Amino acid sequence: MNSIKSKLRLWLMIGVTVVVAITGLMTYQQNRGQDEEDYQAQRASLQARLALALPHGVWQMDDAYTRLTLDAELGWSSVLAIRITGDAGLNIGRIRNNDTASLRDMAPAEKPVGDDTLTIPIIYQNREKLGVATIYLSRSQLAHRQTMHLLEILLEILVLDGLIFIVMTYNLNRFVFDPLKELQRALDQAASSNDARSLRLTEATQDEFGAVRRSFNRIVDRISADLAMRTAAEAQARQERDNAEQALQQLVQTQQTLVESEKLASLGSLVAGVAHEINTPVGITLTTASHLATSTLHITEKLDNGGIKKSDFQAYLDSARECCDLILSNSERAASLIHSFKQVAVDQTSEQRRDFQLNDYLSEIVTSLKPRFKRSQTNITIDCEDDLLLDSYPGAISQVVTNLLVNALVHGFEEKPGGNIHIRAERYQAAEVRLSIQDDGKGIPAENINRVFDPFFTTRRGNGGSGLGLHIVYNIIRQRLGGTIEVHSEVGKGSVFIITMPCTAPEVSHKEGKQ
Repeated sequence: MNSIKSKLRLWLMIGVTVVVAITGLMTYQQNRGQDEEDYQAQRASLQARLALALPHGVWQMDDAYTRLTLDAELGWSSVLAIRITGDAGLNIGRIRNNDTASLRDMAPAEKPVGDDTLTIPIIYQNREKLGVATIYLSRSQLAHRQTMHLLEILLEILVLDGLIFIVMTYNLNRFVFDPLKELQRALDQAASSNDARSLRLTEATQDEFGAVRRSFNRIVDRISADLAMRTAAEAQARQERDNAEQALQQLVQTQQTLVESEKLASLGSLVAGVAHEINTPVGITLTTASHLATSTLHITEKLDNGGIKKSDFQAYLDSARECCDLILSNSERAASLIHSFKQVAVDQTSEQRRDFQLNDYLSEIVTSLKPRFKRSQTNITIDCEDDLLLDSYPGAISQVVTNLLVNALVHGFEEKPGGNIHIRAERYQAAEVRLSIQDDGKGIPAENINRVFDPFFTTRRGNGGSGLGLHIVYNIIRQRLGGTIEVHSEVGKGSVFIITMPCTAPEVSHKEGKQ
């Protein structure tokens, strides 16, 4: 406010000064022109009078008369001296003393100093030229008068500036700056006050500031209403935020529960498939062992009765050999299934970190899943580099590969027979491995390709799909294995999931491992 007041006063003073200065300059120019006209008029009048009066005195050689005539003209302050020269040694001159302002005769060789000279020929009766009168003039009095007039104008300007400055300052303070200060104080209080209604201004005056006060009061009323609405909205927003946070916590807990359920369901499906697959070799082993026991009992009875023959013993040996082969092969098959299932199940439940060969572990995973894929006659091939050693979490890798294979079976082939899945693992750069799982199923539509890793997104919502399989895969790869996953697919030509992960998995906290 002080800066604006100072600037306004400065510009007001400059404006008044300019206006008064222009007015004074115009007056000065007018007076100067008038003085110049007066000077020229008196100069012409002087010339006319001397041209009329001097010829008679010079012709009569009346020096006294001539001097009186010259002294009379020297009464004009601009005339310094007058000299008359002519034939027969005529030389009469009169001059004013600078110190005493008295008149005296001019010496013949004396030449006054003036800035204007007027020469008048002395002609008697328009026939005889008697001589020449030289008048020495000075404009100093004219210049002095003009200077004094200029000083008067400057003094008037200063006096008027002072008076106008005082009057305008008083009026500005009373009618402009004081109302502005009041408005400023009200605005400052409104900015820091919670109750704007108490800041209303009086509306007594009907001038421009009265209109400003009324507008300010309308703004205050509107702000008060807005503050009340905002306060209510903030309270509602806080309540909604608390409800949203509570709902988010419940959603996170529900999602974690669903993820754990998905893991257990996957493990349960694995257990059911392995149990069903083990039933066959175990049943064959039991049947064969029972048959071998019966044959052994018969041959023993014949041996005790002494009625055994060579052909009976040879038949028993052949049967025993065949039974042993069946028992051994089916026991090895069951042991292999149990070993693969045990290793994969332990890894998925314990989440332990260890060193392992990726090729062997992929084979164990595929072996444990064969019961699931046997019915659909899906062909799974593994192409992995030898001696590809990982220091990582085998349970996480098992769950990733299992989910991707099951996802290909359910979504890519829709449980239809004849599908092919190719698993390829190779070194990528120095300390990374690239694992790709490719199928020749129906592929993923373009509108779904960017949503496959979203939680709860599934195209089989009513057919048992939870939408968490690929989401779990994405989280495990990013959080546990420290890698990345990308998917490429074309409808009708299958899909390929490409996983890039370090050979040595990063250390993760227990909390991250549970997510």
